[in-house]
Amino acid sequence: MKYKYLLLSVVLLICLNACKKDSKTPAPTVTIAAKWFITEQSSELYFNGEEISSFVDTTFTSVDFVEYYSDGTGYFSRSSSTGPSLTEFTYTLKGSALTQYISNVNTGTPETVTDLTVNSLSIHAVSQIADPNNPSQNDTEIDDYTYKR
Repeated sequence: MKYKYLLLSVVLLICLNACKKDSKTPAPTVTIAAKWFITEQSSELYFNGEEISSFVDTTFTSVDFVEYYSDGTGYFSRSSSTGPSLTEFTYTLKGSALTQYISNVNTGTPETVTDLTVNSLSIHAVSQIADPNNPSQNDTEIDDYTYKR
């Protein structure tokens, strides 16, 4: 009788151990290589440390996006009064440092990836530009872009 209970206990333990547990779904790979739709642009313009202009834009359409390919190329699409405007570029990404090169401009635009998840991308850019009202004056432009897939 003792052997029956012992044998039954061993068989029960083997059966319980043999049950497969569901494996966790592997985490999706997070990469910049994707089509990202812009949802918000925040821009500020400074001269000698003083803010002279700023705006936030959230009125984007499905035509407003950036697409990064894994080979280091991509393009921007922006809506305009005549339809989508496409601009090709190449890019490098090292850690959070993103540099984009537009084909007709040899210098890259340095940017920082501030957030990258499977479904969202945020980029911060600081650049020197000619003042829109005074071309002989250089201003600092700070742009923050938010994208989603």
